[in-house]
Amino acid sequence: MFLENIRSALHALMANKQRTFLTLLGVVIGVFAVTSTISMGAIATAGITGQLEEVGSSSVQLQYNDDDITAELLSKEDADVLERLPGEVLRQREDPAIAIYKDEKTQIQAVGSSANALVANKTIKIANGRYFSQQEYDHGSHVAVLSEDLAKELFDNVDPLNKEIYLESPTTRALFTVIGVKEKVGGALGGFIDQKDAEIPLSIYHNYFDKPTKNKFYSLTVTTEDLSSNLKDLEERINSIMKRRRAEGSYTFQSIAGPLDLFNNITRILQFILGGIGAISLVVGGIGILNIMLVSVTERTREIGLRKALGAKKNTIMQQFMIEAIVLTVIGGLIGIIMAISSLYLIVALVPFLDKVILNPIMIFAAFMVSVLTGVIFGVWPANRAANLSPIEALRYE
Repeated sequence: MFLENIRSALHALMANKQRTFLTLLGVVIGVFAVTSTISMGAIATAGITGQLEEVGSSSVQLQYNDDDITAELLSKEDADVLERLPGEVLRQREDPAIAIYKDEKTQIQAVGSSANALVANKTIKIANGRYFSQQEYDHGSHVAVLSEDLAKELFDNVDPLNKEIYLESPTTRALFTVIGVKEKVGGALGGFIDQKDAEIPLSIYHNYFDKPTKNKFYSLTVTTEDLSSNLKDLEERINSIMKRRRAEGSYTFQSIAGPLDLFNNITRILQFILGGIGAISLVVGGIGILNIMLVSVTERTREIGLRKALGAKKNTIMQQFMIEAIVLTVIGGLIGIIMAISSLYLIVALVPFLDKVILNPIMIFAAFMVSVLTGVIFGVWPANRAANLSPIEALRYE
């Protein structure tokens, strides 16, 4: 009898294809919305946090506190002491400058950097050529590593390696040989930022830029692999060193840990909101099921009366209509899940900073079960109404 009810339910649904399709559409949209929005939130979170962690998961930036008028810039001696920690200390300074190649001139940032920048700054990757070596740093070589945007502006499609450019400050001008070009910081972090800078050895930087603050730093970046899982530990170790050298409050810390926690909290809230919107879509789909089942009961009143007159039990009639409602939601749920998974793979393939599709089987199963439960809940009333019809009144129905 159960299998017969399933066949009868499928036959009834196929007999009204257009109405069945429109009802299915509500369930499909609801399940699609719940599955895709929650999964998309997880995928975007993983993509962006992955980039943030790659950039700064093992780095803490020590900054002088410019809100304290008595605070002095960080010194070379501060940097030397921090180098006792396992890892790397990045020393950098930067000032506005003009880069000149033949007739091309452009405003840039001139960056003086220590030779360990590739190790200490995870954002720096070389696209062409190389970074300057420790030997070149020690000898004060006039070499420069350009950002991709600057290389394109000065040289267009010409290979910039071994070409000579001038870097001009308000007081001096010096000739530098281009030895490398950095990759543009892409994805969610810098794809739309105009990055025009030239990095030169810090050992000669102050010969041309901001001489009065030679060996002084606005910030120092400490990078260590040993403490990458807990930046708070690294901050505490730096703090214990600096408290012995500087007044408390004359320096501050900046790391990725705080912004990362804030970002994760925001995305969790957004996922909850988007999931709620998807759930509303499921309720709308449930109302569609209620509507089609009530219409179906009305249209098949004589059929129900005939079946009851021939001995069909109340439970059998109710079971048939419940099966119709559940079949609708099962088919709609499966289609919605397939569409959601397909769209997620497409989005990840098209968006550069999204690395992988994240599918939570529990969440997918929950979305499917909610769709089935929607069919059960919104199918109870029509099924109960059909089961309680009087055979005599049903047979009289026109």
